[in-house]
Amino acid sequence: MLTEWTFIPEQDGGTTRNIACWKVSNQSEEYCIDISWPLTWSTLDHAVTANVIYLVDGNALFLTATETLRRRQSFRPKEPATIVVGIGYPLTDSVFSSRRSRDLTPPCTHYTPPDGPDGQPRPEPYGGADQFLTFITDVVRPFIESRLFPHASFVRRALFGHSYGGLFVLHTLFTRPASFDVYLAASPSIWWNNRFILSEASKFCTDASMVPPLFLRLSLGSREQFPVRQKGESMEGFQRRVAAATRRRMTENCSELASQLTQSNRLHAVEQREYLHEDHGSVIAPALSGGIFYFLDIGGEFNR
Repeated sequence: MLTEWTFIPEQDGGTTRNIACWKVSNQSEEYCIDISWPLTWSTLDHAVTANVIYLVDGNALFLTATETLRRRQSFRPKEPATIVVGIGYPLTDSVFSSRRSRDLTPPCTHYTPPDGPDGQPRPEPYGGADQFLTFITDVVRPFIESRLFPHASFVRRALFGHSYGGLFVLHTLFTRPASFDVYLAASPSIWWNNRFILSEASKFCTDASMVPPLFLRLSLGSREQFPVRQKGESMEGFQRRVAAATRRRMTENCSELASQLTQSNRLHAVEQREYLHEDHGSVIAPALSGGIFYFLDIGGEFNR
C-alpha cells in the first residue's frame, strides 16, 4: 500500500505558510521574532487595514495564536486582517526562557524573591520590563509596521501575556498606557514582589492625564487559587501547591484589581473572565483564544 503513494516535501511551508522568523540581536541580547499574516496574502505589500497582536513568551504562544486566528478568518473572511507577532528567545529545547523573569518584571527599589516549588525563596533576575517594552515599541514594531508591511494601515494593537507576561501587560498599561489599545493579561502574577504592581495601579487610577480609549481583559483559571489534587500526586505535594496558591490568591487579586480599575473610569472597558476547571498551565490556550476573540470583537467601538 505504501509503495502506491509518493511523498514530496512541501516547498511553500504547508501549514506554516505565511509564517516567518527573524533573529534580532545587538551586542548583548538576542531575541526570536515570529510573525504570521493572513493566508490570503500572496505578498507583504497589501494596502489594507489591519490589526496586530503582540505576544510575549512567543515561543509558547505564537503558533496557538496563529491557528486561532486562521480558524476564525476562515469563517469571517470579511473581517479586517490580523498579524501575529511573537517575541521570544532563540531556544531549541524549551518554550520558556529563564530570561523572562528579568524581561517581564517591573523595576523596583525593594525586591522579595518568589518562592520555589519547595517553598524556599528563589532569587531571579528582575526589573527589566521597561527596557523590554522599549525594545518592542521602538525596535520590533517599526520593523513590522513600517518595513515588513509598509502599505498596511494598522488601526488596533493588542498586547497579550500570561503569568509573568500578564504582569508585564499590566505594567505596560499602568506606566505607558498609549503603547497599545487592548491589554490581555492572562493569570497575571499580581502576587509578585508583595503585589508591587498594585502600587502602579493606584498611581494609574489617580492620574488625571488623558488616555485614549483602552480595553483590559483579565483572565484566569478557577483552579489557580483553588487547586484540586492531581492523579498520582502525593498529599504532601498537594498541600504545598494549596499553600502556594493560597498565598498567590489569583482569583481575589484579579477581582480586586478589576473592581479598582472599573471604579476609576480610566479605561473604556474592563472584563474579567474565569475559566472553570483550568489551572495555571491549562488556562493558557482558552485565555489566548478568548483574548484574541475579545480583541477582534471590539470592532467599531473605537478607531484611533
